[in-house]
Amino acid sequence: MKIIVVFLLMLICSVANATDEKSTLEKVTLQLHWKYQFEFAGFIAAKEKGFYRDAGLNVDIKEYKAGEDVQKLVLNNHATYGIYNSSTLVSYLQDKPIKLVASFFKRAALVLLVSPDIKSPKDLIGKKIMSSTKEDFILNFKPFFDGYGVDINKLEFVPHSYTTKAFEEGKVDAITAFISDQPYQLDEKGVKYNILDPSDDNLFVLQEELFTSEEEAVNHSERVQAFREASIKGWQYALMHKEELVTIIHDKYAPKISKHRLRVEARGVERLILPYTYDIGSIDVNFLNKQIEFFKKYYQIGKNKKLDDFIFHDTVTSVDTSLNNKEKEYIKHHPVVDVCLQYQQFPIDGYEDGKMIGIMSDIYKIISKHTLLRFNPIVPHSLSELKENIDTHKCDMLSAYFTRNTVYKTLRPTESFTSVHFTFMSTLDKSFISDPKLLKDKLLITQLPPFKDYLLDLYPYLNIQVESDKNKMINMVLKNKAYAVITLDSQADYIIEKYGYGKLKINGFLAKDKPVKASIGVQKDREILYSIINKVVNKIPAQKIASIENSWRINRYRESIDYSLAWKILITMGLVLAIMLYYQRKLRNFNKELAKSVYEKTKELIHINESLEATVEQKIQELIQKDEILTEQSKQAVMGEMISMIAHQWRQPLNTITLQISNLQIQQMMGEEVDKEELLETLSEISKTIVYLSNTIDDFKTYFHPNKNATRVRLSEIIDKAIKFVTPRLKGNNIAIVVDRIDDIEVNVYVNELIQVILNILNNAVDAYAKMDCDEKFIMISAKSIENSVTVSISDGAGGIKKKHIKKLFEPYFSTKGKNGTGLGLYMSRMIIEKQFGGKIEVNSADGKTTFIVSFPKNIKAK
Repeated sequence: MKIIVVFLLMLICSVANATDEKSTLEKVTLQLHWKYQFEFAGFIAAKEKGFYRDAGLNVDIKEYKAGEDVQKLVLNNHATYGIYNSSTLVSYLQDKPIKLVASFFKRAALVLLVSPDIKSPKDLIGKKIMSSTKEDFILNFKPFFDGYGVDINKLEFVPHSYTTKAFEEGKVDAITAFISDQPYQLDEKGVKYNILDPSDDNLFVLQEELFTSEEEAVNHSERVQAFREASIKGWQYALMHKEELVTIIHDKYAPKISKHRLRVEARGVERLILPYTYDIGSIDVNFLNKQIEFFKKYYQIGKNKKLDDFIFHDTVTSVDTSLNNKEKEYIKHHPVVDVCLQYQQFPIDGYEDGKMIGIMSDIYKIISKHTLLRFNPIVPHSLSELKENIDTHKCDMLSAYFTRNTVYKTLRPTESFTSVHFTFMSTLDKSFISDPKLLKDKLLITQLPPFKDYLLDLYPYLNIQVESDKNKMINMVLKNKAYAVITLDSQADYIIEKYGYGKLKINGFLAKDKPVKASIGVQKDREILYSIINKVVNKIPAQKIASIENSWRINRYRESIDYSLAWKILITMGLVLAIMLYYQRKLRNFNKELAKSVYEKTKELIHINESLEATVEQKIQELIQKDEILTEQSKQAVMGEMISMIAHQWRQPLNTITLQISNLQIQQMMGEEVDKEELLETLSEISKTIVYLSNTIDDFKTYFHPNKNATRVRLSEIIDKAIKFVTPRLKGNNIAIVVDRIDDIEVNVYVNELIQVILNILNNAVDAYAKMDCDEKFIMISAKSIENSVTVSISDGAGGIKKKHIKKLFEPYFSTKGKNGTGLGLYMSRMIIEKQFGGKIEVNSADGKTTFIVSFPKNIKAK
């Protein structure tokens, strides 16, 4: 009996203690924008693992209910925090008091699931799209569709049912869906689909955004900060313990979702967060600046709104405990520090609307958080003014200081907190240079004398000139007065976008093995200030510095190795090499048999053939290394047919040479005296034949030569060249080619790519005729000009294409030729015409006749 009483007392005490503990926690609510699933695993982990409790918070996580307005719930104090998308930024521009607290997804979470026959946004014109609202679709997909020249107003929208049922039944052609889990639902049911993902074009909007009201941010800033840090800790835990969170979500939050589906979603969510590339929850200011400008322009709102006012900033209530009393006293009596900014060194240093911006600005925010110091920026208008400000002690510090700088005698550098190498940029026609010795005798321009001194120590043979004005630097390169501009790698992308006018690119790197070390320069007579800054700088984690630097890179650039791309390149090169080796082996066997019949007399000819083979191999290797991967793959797919054409062109001339040499050999063996004139005439004919073979190689070599510049040329010349390539096959199959009407049209196009498209269509027609037994075989080509565009029509009477094959005709790897077809020809033709030319390719087939219609602008846009 006593044991039972003791147990009851202990139970009552534990319940009382739990109740007391819960009552001391601050109660807040997090409103989700969808149902419980792994998309919210980080917040669930923070609650279930006690991270919120440790932060003094009792958090109620509410899942979404149909018809709820997440932003309205937060702004009306029905929820403390909310999870939503880029609509929060639009609402801020519409004067709603919203603060962004953290950003979790770094890729587009919302994609379009489309029917298998839809390959690009252009194919959706006139089709039914299921979306929550047209406005929501515009928010998430307008930049993506703009890139393909598609007007969203021409699309047909139907209300979203928030299931995939309508898509499965074919009632709609596309639905908006979260890529982390909804494709898996279709996979389970065996439904075929394609995905149109804005991330493939480096575009997206924010989807997993933690936000709160301005009232909460101002009146309870410490609570906001605590909630954010606990949420980030929860996400770190969830991604490291996926299986545990899958079990928690399934057992406690979403029992109707299978564990397997949650595991699939977990992997998808990790790919959206990219935790090994970005700090979890970090806010990409550079991306948001671009997005806010787009919203201002499109919605015509928030003209005077600033991004900085949208983002919640940490508050500080105490000085870092690692500082000693002397340092704390210094801060108390000198709360404001005058900082000289570097001259024209954005995004390292910058100044806008009375505030510091850039990489160093974000580092100073961290220093302020730990010290309570405020930094007053002093902006120079020239390098000489900057030096004067430092020499006269107008500045307490120099914002960004390079440790080997000898210009500023009064400064002392802190410990280095990062390092950076140099990048050189030149015009688009210049090749990438990996060896600095190739820059010898070329004039190079840099902005600061310390840069010149540092580089000349490493590369004394370089010719470097200093020019402080960025516009003058760039103009010297654009006007070919200098070869390249040298700058810090952190600035390269910005300079190309801001000053390059689309005419500059990165051509190489310098000092990668001996990068410049960066620190903060403090006046030597400010010993205590130096001690404070040095202590705090040393406490900033290296990954935090890297994250800040990456956030200011244009287009989310990362200097990392894309191993998947490397494997694709290696596999592609391996396939091409295998094809080349196969055909080389066939040619080598042919040469051996020829050598047996003519023996010593044909050694010279064999040598010429082998030399020509080496030339073909060398040019193809150059093609592989220089062209874009997609174009390479398409030309590699038709390489077998091209080499077959070379064999057609060579067979008769080689036979002629063999007979001529054999005749001479037989005369000699029979003791007949060979007439000198006859010998010379025979050798002359052999020489002419070899020249013909060489010219044939040159024609095919020109086709394989990569050409990334649009060329102005007559359309008739392009068509004639394509016909010339396929002539041996036409003659061999008794096919007549009829050029019906070619207007005198000049076009500005990528010539080789257009020849490739025409060749693909002509070869398909020849292959179709090869299966037929008919007397009249023809291919008809015509072209006409309509305003600013050109239409080329290619027709044949080879029996037509089956109706069931028409829809799949342009799909990759679909072929009606069985093992003899790659299935890449028409797919690549479509990619070339639509992606590179901005045109369209169509096919009509009826009554045994097939017509391909290729339309494209007369003047294509430069790549």
